[in-house]
Amino acid sequence: MFWQVQGEKEEKRSGSTKRKFLFAAMDISAGVISGNLIAYFIIVSTAATLFTKHQQINTALDAARALEPLVGPFAKYLFALGLIGAGVIAIPELLASASYGVTGTIGWPSGLSKKPWQNEGFYLILTVGLALSLILALIGLDQVQLMFWANVLQDVLSPVLVVLLVVIGNSRGIMGKNKLGLITNVGLVVAAIVMFSGSAMLFYGLANGQGGG
Repeated sequence: MFWQVQGEKEEKRSGSTKRKFLFAAMDISAGVISGNLIAYFIIVSTAATLFTKHQQINTALDAARALEPLVGPFAKYLFALGLIGAGVIAIPELLASASYGVTGTIGWPSGLSKKPWQNEGFYLILTVGLALSLILALIGLDQVQLMFWANVLQDVLSPVLVVLLVVIGNSRGIMGKNKLGLITNVGLVVAAIVMFSGSAMLFYGLANGQGGG
């Protein structure tokens, strides 16, 4: 959310305000639809690969071995290539998103389009985040568990952010005449309900020993 919002703010678009909003809406819609489709097929592929054979994933090596029935001895290389590729794409986005979130909360200037000396705080947070990530990766902590609990944290925070979006998007003092429409509001409310329900189911499963591995 932070990455998308900041990207739209920094995007240089010509034309009227209405035209800019239209292009921004198209851009976001395409990203949301394609991103969720990819996530859906990742979940389906994972379930078809792992749970049909009742395999538990506790390490990255376990995940690589789970691919062996499909690709044989090349499984570990295929998994390593996919993991590195995902990291190369995700790490810059996650670090920048965290920097955007922190600097936006504090009120510091931010943006990848600016030079480091124009917003030192933004690049300082980005650098500290990268350094902490490297330390966590090198001290021998279980990366699979770290990813799991990071996603649990995201699962808790995301619906709260959606509710915040609804409040801000319907505030006339902030949005003026560009308040959210009925369809957008309904979609966000439904998304928040689904996400809160998913969080409740997750913690129910954890409480009953059905998660964490």
